[in-house]
Amino acid sequence: MADQIDEVKQKTDIVSLIGEYVQLKKAGRNYRALCPFHGEKTPSFMVSPELQMFKCFGCSESGDCFSFLQKYEGMEFGEALRFLADRAGVKLTTFRPGEAGEKERLYQINSWTAKFYSYILLNHPVARPALSYLSKERGLNLDTIKTFQLGFAPDVADVLKKFLVDKKKVHPKDVERLGLGYYRDGRFIDKFGGRIIFPLFDHRGNIAGFAGRILPSARPDTAKYINSPETPVYHKSNLLFGLNLTKPDIKKTGEAVVVEGELDFLSSWQAGVTNVVAIKGTALTDEQVRLLSRFTKKATLALDTDLAGDSAARRGIVIAQEAGMDLRVARFGKYKDPDEAARANVEEYKRALTEAVGVWDYLTDSIFSKHDAKGGQGKAEISREIVPVLTSIPDKIVQAHYIEIVAKRLGVPTEAVSEQVEEIGEKEEKEKENVVVVPTKKIEKGRRQLLEERLLTLAFQSAPQILLEEDIAGLVVTPLTKRIVEEYQKYSRNHLSFSPSEFTENLPKELLDGFAEMALRDTEGLTEDTEELTRELALVRRELKVLELRRKIESEGAKIRQFEEEGEKKRLRQAQEKFSELTGALSELEQENEEGIILHEG
Repeated sequence: MADQIDEVKQKTDIVSLIGEYVQLKKAGRNYRALCPFHGEKTPSFMVSPELQMFKCFGCSESGDCFSFLQKYEGMEFGEALRFLADRAGVKLTTFRPGEAGEKERLYQINSWTAKFYSYILLNHPVARPALSYLSKERGLNLDTIKTFQLGFAPDVADVLKKFLVDKKKVHPKDVERLGLGYYRDGRFIDKFGGRIIFPLFDHRGNIAGFAGRILPSARPDTAKYINSPETPVYHKSNLLFGLNLTKPDIKKTGEAVVVEGELDFLSSWQAGVTNVVAIKGTALTDEQVRLLSRFTKKATLALDTDLAGDSAARRGIVIAQEAGMDLRVARFGKYKDPDEAARANVEEYKRALTEAVGVWDYLTDSIFSKHDAKGGQGKAEISREIVPVLTSIPDKIVQAHYIEIVAKRLGVPTEAVSEQVEEIGEKEEKEKENVVVVPTKKIEKGRRQLLEERLLTLAFQSAPQILLEEDIAGLVVTPLTKRIVEEYQKYSRNHLSFSPSEFTENLPKELLDGFAEMALRDTEGLTEDTEELTRELALVRRELKVLELRRKIESEGAKIRQFEEEGEKKRLRQAQEKFSELTGALSELEQENEEGIILHEG
């Protein structure tokens, strides 16, 4: 198995892989990007084609192609291995199904469940009312039903249990854990019994969970929709329904249409709007925004609720705007939602998407449309609703623009609206100040360690052979840098040339992250300028020599004081001679006409 892991790793170009998720730009021998693991405005995420590693100097995340997928996509190692093996065309002949991790096992159970429900819907008489409802009342054709694996859960106890537990040998606890059913009085009850089933695919095509919708014949007090509970593989806030199939069209068109529910999505898809996703709610979550922004920075909200009166929706809008997304809102006039619009008149539906307005224009117009702006009471109601909206606009210039518009429409001075916005903003800031933030512990680095790391950065990115020179052993004393130099010296005894990737393969795991930090650190083109590089290396070595001499001088000074107290005249004289020799050497170094190196400690 280890050989196959190595084969997959060798056939995977980490630059190409990560480039599918983030925009990489060449930076000397490496590549640089905004880190996908934390928010930042200045790129600190580095990728090395030589080392086949990544390292973020902002949040300290690092690793190889496997760990990138595990971190970015939430994959287990086995899942990442199979994904990269498929991508590289490597057949994993020695990987057995029993070796699958927890998530993969749960995905498999969900997949079997979806196929079972789909078979029932398409083939069993018990599902005829459900199939009729989907095709005749909701207008879904058979191709759409099959594409999205819609199904039906019969309201018959033990049916799902017989399939999963008895036939597929799934452990009953896993069935319960996935929220597929539960035991009552010794009998298994299908949680989704009597409902149309919508499998919830994640963006990679795994079935993470399910949504179930009642039929019109159900009791009126029955919840219309139920969803899978939170599980190791299903998190509602992370999922965008349909993205697994629509992401190519989203990339192609450069924008996404965001609808609320599964039927809104399916009607849109069937109408030819194939760059669509559903958020299963009125508000975009932080996780959904991050996911969607991988594929586009432009989205049209086609939701069936009043965004203006929904604070959760407005928070989602702010999250999206802060992530740099260009948001617009579609208005459907006489139609209550995208589903109805798409089924009634496809051309009108598409025109509504084309004519979508800016989100702040929509919210402003929506609030004014509900109240009489001429009367005092109406002005007060508008103010109460619209000031929080204005406060939430992250861009101050845009905010000032809409403050002016609102003031003009209300017929009041701009200052009056501005003061209210500032008042609400200050109140929110004070609330933030009351939140206690526990700072993370940071390990401070001294100047010596920083200089040693600088030396190794320059060496490994340009001329590692200098680490074989005699004086290096005496200059590099910090435990991490010293061990890395020793490992390189060992490596050089058996290799005529330096291969970064081969070197890292034999490097002890506890040194790997430290080495990556040094080898991937941005030198801002210094290693490509031979003259500047030579000068910088000389400066670093000189500074290290100065620090080493000062350390030795301090040590000899302590000896002199000790020997004076003890009356050790011979040893005192020797220490004094050594002290004089060291101070002379230091004086010579300090008299050299060189610019010093500025390094920030910590």
